[in-house]
Amino acid sequence: MKLHIYILLIGLLALFQANAQETTTPEDTISKKGAISELKYIKQSGFANASSKIFSAEQRFTISGFGEVNYVNYDGTVGNKESKEIEQYYSNLYRSGVYLGYKISDKFIIMSEVQMEYLHDGTREGHFEANVEVSLDYLLHKHFNVRVGNYPLNLGWVNVNEEPIAFYTVNRPEVERTIIPSQWLEQGVLFYGELMPDTEYQFGITKGMRGQDFTSGTWIRNGRYTEWTEWPPTVAFNGKLGYGHEDRTLLSIAGYYGDASGGYSFSEGAMSGQSLDSNLGLLTVTAAHNIGGFTLFGLYAKGWLSGTEQIYQINNEIVGAETVGYYLEGRYDIMPFINKASDWKLPIFVRYEGMNTHQKIDSNLQPLIGQDDVVADLKDLEIISVGFNVRPKKNWTFKANYQFRNNRYADAPKEQNQFELGVGFIF
Repeated sequence: MKLHIYILLIGLLALFQANAQETTTPEDTISKKGAISELKYIKQSGFANASSKIFSAEQRFTISGFGEVNYVNYDGTVGNKESKEIEQYYSNLYRSGVYLGYKISDKFIIMSEVQMEYLHDGTREGHFEANVEVSLDYLLHKHFNVRVGNYPLNLGWVNVNEEPIAFYTVNRPEVERTIIPSQWLEQGVLFYGELMPDTEYQFGITKGMRGQDFTSGTWIRNGRYTEWTEWPPTVAFNGKLGYGHEDRTLLSIAGYYGDASGGYSFSEGAMSGQSLDSNLGLLTVTAAHNIGGFTLFGLYAKGWLSGTEQIYQINNEIVGAETVGYYLEGRYDIMPFINKASDWKLPIFVRYEGMNTHQKIDSNLQPLIGQDDVVADLKDLEIISVGFNVRPKKNWTFKANYQFRNNRYADAPKEQNQFELGVGFIF
C-alpha cells in the first residue's frame, strides 16, 4: 500500500511540475539540441532528459525525475529462477528516480539521483533496491568538460536513457539488461565535449568490475556494485563517439575495457595465494533514423571476458567468454490516421532481438556443462516484441506489448512468452 501511495505522490508531483513550467525556450534551440518542448529540457551529454534539467535551468536548484509501474504475465512457469535475478522474472515492478540539481555557478553543477525500485514475482518473493548517484560537472568549454563522481556509463542506449519515455517496450531490451547491465553506474572521472556541431565525444576512467560476482545467467550484471568508500582495486576505461539525435538521425559507437578481477585473491585450493586475472571488453553501436512518423532504431553489443576458468573456481558458474546481442526496432505513429488534429501519439512497433550469453565458452569448461553442482544457464535468445504506446504528451507514456521468446540452446528450459503492461512518466 505504501508503494502505491508513493507512486501516486510522484505522479501528482509530475503533473504539477509539467503544468508549472511555462517559461519560453527559443524554438531554434529546442530543435537544434533535441529538447523536450513541453518541459524545456535540453539533454546534457551522458544524462537522460529529466536528469539534464539543472543544466538548462535558470534557477540554482531543480527537482525532476521519473516513475514507472510495470506488470508482466507469463504464459507458463519461468525456469531456472535460482540462476536469475528477480528482474528477469518479476510480475510487478515499481521504479522511481528523483534528480536533485544544484548550480554552484554557471561552471560548477551538482547532479544527484535517488533511485528506488521494488520488484515482486507475484507469489512470495520481493526485492527492494535503492541507489544514489552524485556527480559534479565542471563546464569549462563546449569542447571540453569534466564530470567527477558516480555516473552512468554511456554504453548502448538504455543505460543512460533509463527513463521510460526513452524506450517503447514495457521492459528494457534483454540485451541492455544483461550484456549491457542497465543501469550501470561507476565512480570515476569523465571528460566530454563537442567535436563539431551535433558530434560529441566522451572518455572516462572508473573503477573496474568484480569478476568474482559474475554469474552464468546474468553474465557481468552482479559485478557492477562496489563500495563508495573503498579505494579502487582495479581500473577501467570507457569512451564514446556520437553523432546526431534520436529524433532525427543518430549514430554512436561506445566501448569499455577494464580489469574485472575486483582485487580478489584465492584463499584455498590449487590457486591459493594467487589473484584473479580477468579483463572485460565491451563494444556497442547504436543507430536511429526518422522519416516522418516512421522510426528505425537498432543496437549491437559485443562482449569479451577473460579468466572465466578462474571465475568457475570461485563459484562453479560457467560464464560466457564472449557474448553478443542486437535488436532492430521499427515503429510508426498511426495517430494521424485516427485524428489528424490530435497532439497525442500512438506509435505501434515491432522489435526483433537476439542475445547469446555464451557465444564462446572456455574449452576447459565446455565438458563440465550438465554435471551436478555446475551452474550453466545458457541463453541464445530470440525475442520478437509487438506492441504500442499511447503518449498524450512526450513526458507520459502508456505501454502494452507481447513477446514471443525462444531459447535456441537445445537443453535449455523453455522460454515463456509474456504479456506486458506499463505506465511511465518524467517530470
